[in-house]
Amino acid sequence: MRNHQAAPPGLTEEKADAYGDRRFSSAKKDPLRGTEMVLKLSDQKWQEHVADRLGAVTAFQEALDQIDREVLRQADELDPWIRPHFHSLLASRGKRLRPLLVVLAAGASGGVRADHIDLAVVVEMIHVATLIHDDILDGARIRRGEPTATSRWGNEVSVLLGDTLFAHALRICAKLPEGAVERVASAVCTVCAGEILQTQRRFDWGLREEDYFQIIERKTGELFRMPCEVSAWLNGVPDHVSHALGRYGMALGSAYQIYDDCLDLLGKEEVTGKTLGTDWGGGKPTLPILYLLDSKNGTRRNELIDAFHRGKFTSRDDLLPLLAENGVLPRTQKKVEGILRSARNELATLSPGDSKQALEEVADLLSSQADRLVEGMLERHRHPEADRKAEETE
Repeated sequence: MRNHQAAPPGLTEEKADAYGDRRFSSAKKDPLRGTEMVLKLSDQKWQEHVADRLGAVTAFQEALDQIDREVLRQADELDPWIRPHFHSLLASRGKRLRPLLVVLAAGASGGVRADHIDLAVVVEMIHVATLIHDDILDGARIRRGEPTATSRWGNEVSVLLGDTLFAHALRICAKLPEGAVERVASAVCTVCAGEILQTQRRFDWGLREEDYFQIIERKTGELFRMPCEVSAWLNGVPDHVSHALGRYGMALGSAYQIYDDCLDLLGKEEVTGKTLGTDWGGGKPTLPILYLLDSKNGTRRNELIDAFHRGKFTSRDDLLPLLAENGVLPRTQKKVEGILRSARNELATLSPGDSKQALEEVADLLSSQADRLVEGMLERHRHPEADRKAEETE
């Protein structure tokens, strides 16, 4: 085992969903726990919500609190004239899912130490940098319920802000044991390669499912894999343990991306706190769209592809009936559950404990959120009048 300075024992983190900054009150029965669950939550309440859902995660609250403080403190390490930009960017809390994975993987492989806190900060800063660049590429206006960096300061400044975050993250990473920088930098290169590949395949409605997974494993899965695997590596565990945790992270990240694809089509901006419709509107062939095209043959398929090329679907509402009536959403739902099942299977090598249980609960919660999103949309499609009345009373 490497000799590390001891660090806080724990953390609570938010799970993979995408409910944003504003307050709503609608509640629905939770299929996993059989309890009433608020579906529309403010950012301030999200952490408490996940702590309630993921009972085993509460053992790690102290570590997450320290990570939050360290993330916010990074703005003070930068030049004075750009500090306000970074205070704003870093104070806009997301789900902190990737830092959570750092801590849970650490707990599952020997314990949370000071190096893991640094790694979690590095991972979160890299994630924020990728979001800044994503929003530029997508022309997104809203992120985490606030105007995006590109909406506030324009593309030129935003590109440089993202670059600064990448560089600063690697500067922190340099304090970690030898080999950490190479592992983290390699992951960043993979993420960037995935983004480039996705950009090259925009408007390619003939994209194969295996090509889609090649893209999302790079651009999203990698930034879930690396935190899990490197966190275990820092504890000096055998390779088969760190690699199993890495495969868990890759599967979780891939499932999360498919969920996010569905959210882009089925979610509501006032609930998610971010701009939606940028994927299909920007020519990204996401899995639900690929399954929709796959549900058609011959002339009808070609007509759909032509409609996408010509931009005939002017709003998500044009697509929803097609997604609801062709078995697309249940098929997507089944794919997510299969991937999450493989993620849970990777945890078999771990000893029982809070960390293993929390990692299982993260996968369970993502499965629950994906099911709720899909089933809620299908219910609204079957009973549109009830949905309209519900919206009128909000």
